[in-house]
Amino acid sequence: MTATLSAYSQIQAGKAQARGLAAQATQTRIETRSEALKYKQQGVAVLDNILQTQANMLARAGAGNVDPFSGSAMALRYRALAKGSEEFYLTKEGATIVTATGEAQANEYIRQGRAVMQGAILGAGITLGTAAVSAGGIGGPPTG
Repeated sequence: MTATLSAYSQIQAGKAQARGLAAQATQTRIETRSEALKYKQQGVAVLDNILQTQANMLARAGAGNVDPFSGSAMALRYRALAKGSEEFYLTKEGATIVTATGEAQANEYIRQGRAVMQGAILGAGITLGTAAVSAGGIGGPPTG
């Protein structure tokens, strides 16, 4: 009876620990999504900045009687666009890295939870097996 209770307790403890690890995995995924959204917001801000810069350059060129679609004014616009695009793609890459890292960590928590449950079940089996072997030795015929 004690062995059965001990085996049951081992399994329940394993379940509790596995649930805790699953909760950590869920929390990690939520935090990852939050971080990825921050990168996306930064990307939107970069795009807004590109548009604002382009509009300012067009307005200044037009105000100075300079053709904004040719020569050095156009070269400046392309340079601003290139730099902004580079920054935008870096924010996208950051979001991708954060998402992949967070998902890997969450999967590791899930893997640990499965390992904990397997260990608990194995431990419970060993406890019951040991009790069965001990019980088999009790009450047998006397030796020697």
